[in-house]
Amino acid sequence: MKFRYAVALLSLALSSAAFAADPALKQLDFFNGTWQCKGTQTFTGPTIHYTATVTGTWVLDGQWLDVHVTQNKTKENPQPYNGRAYMGYDTGTKKYMVGWVDNTAGYETADFSGWQGNKLSWEGMAHMGPMVAKSRDTFVKEGPNKLTHTMDMEEKGKWNEVMKETCTR
Repeated sequence: MKFRYAVALLSLALSSAAFAADPALKQLDFFNGTWQCKGTQTFTGPTIHYTATVTGTWVLDGQWLDVHVTQNKTKENPQPYNGRAYMGYDTGTKKYMVGWVDNTAGYETADFSGWQGNKLSWEGMAHMGPMVAKSRDTFVKEGPNKLTHTMDMEEKGKWNEVMKETCTR
């Protein structure tokens, strides 16, 4: 048992060492720092206007960008959406990846190719209770300290916008 544990730890250490050396992670640094966001969401029906703080921090020896999303509670948004994304780079597949979890017990995993000019987009499967749907997040750099983010979900073969926000730092 101890031998298997030691082999697992060694494998993890070797893969982490290879991962750390990859300069591709620098593409994610745009998300690092604190952002103030204003937007709308329609996940549960009527449009809700919200404000949020988004904070990106490099963790685990710079291997992952930990992004906290915290919407503010208001009369219009009494159950604010809060979650956490971990973004990194897989040197084997040469793709970026993101794992998301939130306060609705929802989660998503996706991969993406990095920034294409000023645009970054990923698609994955979003799990929200009994509902599972294809999801797409698109980020557009509007300058060094501003971005827009749109989330679309696929329903019956059609993409529907469920969230749109503008963020500044």
